[in-house]
Amino acid sequence: MAHPTREECLKYLDAYGTPAKVIGHCKAVAAVAAKLGEALNQSGGTKAAAVSHTEIEKVQRNGDGGRFFYRSVTAEGPELPYRPFDMDMVWAAGLLHDMARVEECHWDVAADFCEERGYYDVAKIIRAHMQFEFTCDAQHLSEIDLVCLGDRLTMEDRYVGLDRRMEYVIQKAERNGHPEARPIILEKKIHTRKLLDEIEKRTGSIDALMENLDYDR
Repeated sequence: MAHPTREECLKYLDAYGTPAKVIGHCKAVAAVAAKLGEALNQSGGTKAAAVSHTEIEKVQRNGDGGRFFYRSVTAEGPELPYRPFDMDMVWAAGLLHDMARVEECHWDVAADFCEERGYYDVAKIIRAHMQFEFTCDAQHLSEIDLVCLGDRLTMEDRYVGLDRRMEYVIQKAERNGHPEARPIILEKKIHTRKLLDEIEKRTGSIDALMENLDYDR
């Protein structure tokens, strides 16, 4: 099986002992990512290669304190036709992305958990979600982009939008003694805002799209 069902994901979260608060966040991320995917599917879907055909490259930033990030790398080839997003994959990766949040390097722990069960594409998304660099092109979004956007637009168990989410992240970093994180986070915010603006040209207002969102569907 390529991806676990929603019911299986919830069972995994429960069996793993994921705290209820974190499960609420996972549900919110999955619901937001899925809503974006559904809206984009209505306007044609994506030209990005399938996750199974995409390499996720880890890049070290030597001039930035040794930080790293992940990016999608697809072999060059002819222009791909539009395809629908794999919504089952989006749901599964969204629900399981933080299942091991109480663990050190929780992204790797959760990704390993999925790989051990044969969910390789879901694991690929989870492993990259903390430091993923979005595409700049709303026509070439992948399932990875959707899940990472869902994570960047939620706070706790609700959609809050980019401004509130990024301000929360900045304040958290500063409380933890990392004021140097502010410019890095603000740089990410600018990049994400540009992408969201491009997405809204296809979907309309994302805030409006998320009104009355059902987090438990």
